[in-house]
Formats: sequence, C-alpha cells, structure tokens
Amino acid sequence: MPEPKARGDGRPFDLPGGPDAALLLHGLTGSPFEVRYLAERLHQAFGIRCRGPVLPGHESPEALARVPWREWMDGARRELLALDGAGRTLVVGCSMGALLACALARDYASRVDGLVLLAPALRLTFPGRAAAWLARHTPLARVMPFSRKRSGPDVADGAMRALNPCLDAVPLASVVELSDLAAFVDALLPEVRAPALVVAGGRDHTVSLAGVRRMAGRLGGETRLVVLPRSQHLVGIDVERDRCAEEARLFLDALPARPAAVSAR
Repeated sequence: MPEPKARGDGRPFDLPGGPDAALLLHGLTGSPFEVRYLAERLHQAFGIRCRGPVLPGHESPEALARVPWREWMDGARRELLALDGAGRTLVVGCSMGALLACALARDYASRVDGLVLLAPALRLTFPGRAAAWLARHTPLARVMPFSRKRSGPDVADGAMRALNPCLDAVPLASVVELSDLAAFVDALLPEVRAPALVVAGGRDHTVSLAGVRRMAGRLGGETRLVVLPRSQHLVGIDVERDRCAEEARLFLDALPARPAAVSAR
C-alpha cells in the first residue's frame, strides 16, 4: 500500500498578539488551514492576535450534514465575542466564511473595523446551484446525501491541494444551507458599513465571479475588489497567495485607528 500523503494542519489556531485582532473563518467543508497562511503573514507584519476556529459540524461530512447555517453563524459570533477588548478588529472570511463575516459586520458594526472577503460564496457556479436545487426539490439528498470530491479542493497549486485537510465529501444538505445563508446575506449587504477588501480567483470553479462582483457592488462601505487571474477558489493558499496576503496587509495598514472614546460593545 502507498504511504498516505502528508496533510496540513486543519486544527484551530490562536496566534497571540495585540492590541489589534483578526478573526479568520474558513469555508464549507474546509478548515483553518485555508486561512492560516494569511493569518501568519498578518501576525508577522503587525503582531496582531489571529484566531482561526473550526466552524460547527466540520468534524466529518456526516456531522456537517446535520448542521443548519444558523449554527455556523452562532459559532462565528462566539468567536468574535472571544476577541472582546481588542483594538481594531478585522474579520477575514473564505467562501462561506466570507458570508458569515458580512453578517457579523452588520450585527456588530462597532466591533468590526474591516473585512477581508476571500472568494465569497454569494453565488455558486452552475454545478453547485444545480445541486442545491435538486437537493431542495427532489429526493436526491436522501438517495445520494454526499458528493465526493474526486479532484480534491479547488486550488491550482498542486502542493497546497495535497496538503489541504478539507473534508473529502460535500453533504448536499449543506449546499442547501449555504444557499440559504447566501440569500440571507445578500439582503443585508447594503447595511454592512465596514470597509472591505474582496479578493477573487479568476479561475474559480466553485463560486461565480458575477456573484463576487455583486457583493462588492452591494456592500455599504468602501470596497475594493481584486481578481487574481491565475488562482482558483481558495485564493488564500493558491498560487497567488503572496499577493493576496500583501493586499490584506495593505488594507489593514490603511484602516484608521479605533477612537479611544468608542466602546468595543
């Protein structure tokens, strides 16, 4: 039998620092590995605390299939509140995590000073949309509850694709939940006033670039969209990850300091 391929570290992380902090949220079926590279770059550049949790249900495809999107939201909310007392607070989200980041910024406007949204899953590409529709309107999810990732995660960098410790199957029930979360977030985007950096992959097979552009256009705060032409979905670990990290560094560097008189609550 061949030796199994080495996998990256998908465990939660909490890089100490301060007074500023960043909460980094992974995507559906993913892990903190997706955002760890960016966290380490921000930690190195600014000495900020960087916290990357595992979102509810991401222990296995079977566990994830039982989790509604509001539990993902509750988990992200608890993690943001764990950063109480920080100075400037940045929320970084990858794919599904970007949707959660937007909802947090709307609900906790006085806590969230900026958003970095990596390949936000506002609209899936056709295969994902078709899977959500079939799972919602036909018995497909009962007959075939999981879709196996035959080609692995959506990453152009082969080494990172092999290292990525994501779940090896997508629960169709979770694709429906993601679709519902996206509809919820789409409606609230104009209420999100935090400045945002949106980074997309030009070769993304998972989310629609039209949906990314829609998010960038509907956010209520100052927003910059960057498209990385050679990257696929997981832009934070893909072939242009250094440019992604540099864009995030410049974004955080430009965020104004939190006024001393403003409460974090």
